[in-house]
Amino acid sequence: MNAWLALAAGCVAFACYAASLPPSFAFWDTGELQTVAAILGIAHPPACPAFVLLGWTFAHVLPFGERAWRVDVMCAAAMAASAALLFAVARSFGAGRVTAAICALGFALAAVPWRDATRAEVQDVALVFRVVALAFAFRYARGGTTRDFLAMALATGLAGATHGISVLLLPGLAIAVLSRGLPPARTLALGAAAVALGLSPYAYLPLRSAWIFAHHLDPTVALGLPVGLPFWNYDDPETPRNFLRVLTGADFDVHSGFAGFLQFGRYGDFALALGRRVVGAFGLPGALLAAIGAGAFVARRDACGIALVVVALLPVPYTESYNELQDPDRYYLLSLWCSAIAIGAGFELVLELFRFDARSLVRYAFFAGLVASFASVGPDHAALFAQARDRSAPEYVDEVKALTADDAVVLAEWAYSTPLAYASYVNRTFGDRIVVASSPLQYSNYIGGWLATRPVYLIAFSDDVAIPGFRLRLLKDGPYYVYAISR
Repeated sequence: MNAWLALAAGCVAFACYAASLPPSFAFWDTGELQTVAAILGIAHPPACPAFVLLGWTFAHVLPFGERAWRVDVMCAAAMAASAALLFAVARSFGAGRVTAAICALGFALAAVPWRDATRAEVQDVALVFRVVALAFAFRYARGGTTRDFLAMALATGLAGATHGISVLLLPGLAIAVLSRGLPPARTLALGAAAVALGLSPYAYLPLRSAWIFAHHLDPTVALGLPVGLPFWNYDDPETPRNFLRVLTGADFDVHSGFAGFLQFGRYGDFALALGRRVVGAFGLPGALLAAIGAGAFVARRDACGIALVVVALLPVPYTESYNELQDPDRYYLLSLWCSAIAIGAGFELVLELFRFDARSLVRYAFFAGLVASFASVGPDHAALFAQARDRSAPEYVDEVKALTADDAVVLAEWAYSTPLAYASYVNRTFGDRIVVASSPLQYSNYIGGWLATRPVYLIAFSDDVAIPGFRLRLLKDGPYYVYAISR
């Protein structure tokens, strides 16, 4: 019965996600991930090779829908699977079936998980691998077998191959596993091999980078630009130095996130930030129940419960301190998942305290109150389902095509470059134009040479742009600005 109810929760979540998926490619990092997955390119650091390889599989195996939509389907499936696992794990922490089902769907249909499930988002896939690792760690801690330990290790490696944020899972896993004592040496050795197997998608990066360069797949190289630009071969991880650069996210200020753990004076702010997210996802009553459940785990010295609390807390200092995050909410997915389990535990404690009869109307009223708490902060459903008709990115590409020459170099700031890259490399509907993701001045020293053989255009966020030595003629204004560049 539990397996069927978990499956049902996942199916309900997936049905909602599928009905609200955008039909085509998109802007920003979403468009990049849709493009890279479809062409087997290399994404921005940490490159997320497991996501790319799985995305390519979905993009080429699903027999219907645009390839961008198929990548979105993968993310929806990952989030739905996380909801199904939430039901199972909540049950293992003592939640009743009704409580676990409410918590699983409360998480799945909260604003942040639902929004992220309907776009190409690395954190969705990283989440499902992390919660699989947690589920098997808890099974092992409660008397499971070596097989559970190895499944946890493999999922941990796959989580790491999806996104580096998964390293913050390790302390929680260690707390759960070591509650049974140190595993035998043979088990540890097999576990290390399983982690290595999970991390093996990183071998894709140097191998694919070398192939892309050898077969001249990146058209920006023909413009004289350095190897390693976005979409095909970001940062050129063929060499050990570049591979390490990609792996560690050296292009970005990731150390600012890890430095947050040492900012002890900000821990009160971190707690408030987590509280706001939990209230925003589950309502104030839900957040209070999460606190009760988490407090009970600690008070009972439940190793698995303490591990769950640690896993929920660790992403917070990193997320709140990382100064380059454009969308921090997606880094709270695991914290919200853990909070939903704590809500289930806290709710059962409240029911136990009042000792209601299993069929009493008051008990049903409490269930209704929990649902009401979740519903009170639910997402804008009309906006989510309207996504299924959103073709703003394809319309944008058509506008750019109408304004630019077929053989042009099109410089575009990041958010506006990704749909153009998808049209160019996946749909092959962007003519002979070459897309260069660039700020207005980033490659200004190349523009003169390009103008000798090609027209050059710029797509920018602002109507106040100047490039020394060149004239810019505004072709379109707001919300993005298209300029023709000339001497």
